[in-house]
Amino acid sequence: MTSARKHLVELLGVEDPFTFERSYLEPLQLAAAQEMFSERRARIPVLDNLAKEAGIGEVRQLNDLVPLLLSHTTYKSYPQSFIQKGQWDRLSMWLGMVSARRYEDVEVKGARDIDEWIDRMWKADCYVVSSSGTGGKVALFPKSKSDQDRFREVVRRFRGWPNSVKPERKHHFFLFGSMRGPYSAAVAAGYAAEAFGRPDSTHVLMDEPVLISKVSRMAEMRQKMKDGTATPGELAAFEAEANARSKESQRRMDEMVERLINVRKEPVYVMGTAAQVYEIVERGRALGVAEGEFHPDSFVMTTGGTKHFKLPEDYRAQISRFFSRARSGAGYGMTEMSCSYPRCEAGRYHANPFTVPLLLDETGTELLNAPDGIVEGRFAFLDLATDLRWGGLITADKVKVDFSGKCGCGRKSISILDPIQRYDEGVGSDKIQCSGTIDAYIRGSFAD
Repeated sequence: MTSARKHLVELLGVEDPFTFERSYLEPLQLAAAQEMFSERRARIPVLDNLAKEAGIGEVRQLNDLVPLLLSHTTYKSYPQSFIQKGQWDRLSMWLGMVSARRYEDVEVKGARDIDEWIDRMWKADCYVVSSSGTGGKVALFPKSKSDQDRFREVVRRFRGWPNSVKPERKHHFFLFGSMRGPYSAAVAAGYAAEAFGRPDSTHVLMDEPVLISKVSRMAEMRQKMKDGTATPGELAAFEAEANARSKESQRRMDEMVERLINVRKEPVYVMGTAAQVYEIVERGRALGVAEGEFHPDSFVMTTGGTKHFKLPEDYRAQISRFFSRARSGAGYGMTEMSCSYPRCEAGRYHANPFTVPLLLDETGTELLNAPDGIVEGRFAFLDLATDLRWGGLITADKVKVDFSGKCGCGRKSISILDPIQRYDEGVGSDKIQCSGTIDAYIRGSFAD
């Protein structure tokens, strides 16, 4: 890792890495961006193509980064036919187009499905991590062992920040999900369990790994149902499987909530989606548990937003009151980021030293970063810590960014305010100009 990048990553090790002023960080970040661009351009085909299209030869200012940013759909840009037809060698080639290394040396011939393809990658120390795929196609992100180790350390140090939980393995651990499989949230949960969970009291909603093949089949079936192309037999099988899965999940949920309530006077670690944690609140109330009964060393983390569930407008306040003596944690981030922006005491999300916040217009073509004040737009960033990918990405998120360095908590870093919305959920258009160029380049590279 080169000098400026190394320095910025090492800042993560200081006591509070989320307080550095923009005037100190930005010159270092620009130098690190040029270092990363110079080193990665020749190694990542999709980045080289963007640079040629834009005529960018070096990064001198933040504006130079905008044409080099990838769309959030880039890591879903592989042809679905590679999976449907079991063309694993071609999927490996695609991964090499968005990565600084090639994967043709990993033996994937004969893999039964995408889960086995990923398993073979992991066994070859090629850590392919996935998104949830709840919207359909999963995104696939190449990561190195160093990337994974860094993420593990982030989980250990910053859960509950700024009043972080100590990794002493003294908490009854309740995960309302899975900690197995390549899904990024499952990977994070596994790291949390090994850092905070009592070995004799770790409870998970799903014992089985998150299988991408199963998620993909469900997404395909939902699309068939939407299109009206699903056969009566397919509909019956899908409904039967969904009912069986729902009953088992409900049974396991009942069991876990009962255990959680029984140990509420001891430190517990609770991790689930906002909808799941709100359900715990409702069930706890029904069982006669009053607000504030949980041990003060407990920690409650809500993840993934509401996931399209209809919750009361004050659901966050209700969760906060129910677990009022426990610590809570939240952050703004995504699988593509090495370290999220954690939420401070004043309710803002603070930028870490090596993930450069870039605010764009709705189309993703104009930089809106301001000398001062609060500006609204599409969030993008450059992650300078990642080992294998080009860290520049345009998200689907509409946010308000405060460039003033003024926050009620006293920290001087750039911060993001609530609410965080998504352009693909009715607050505008999610059409990003660079996505068409990237998709066309990927398609052209695999044209027969």
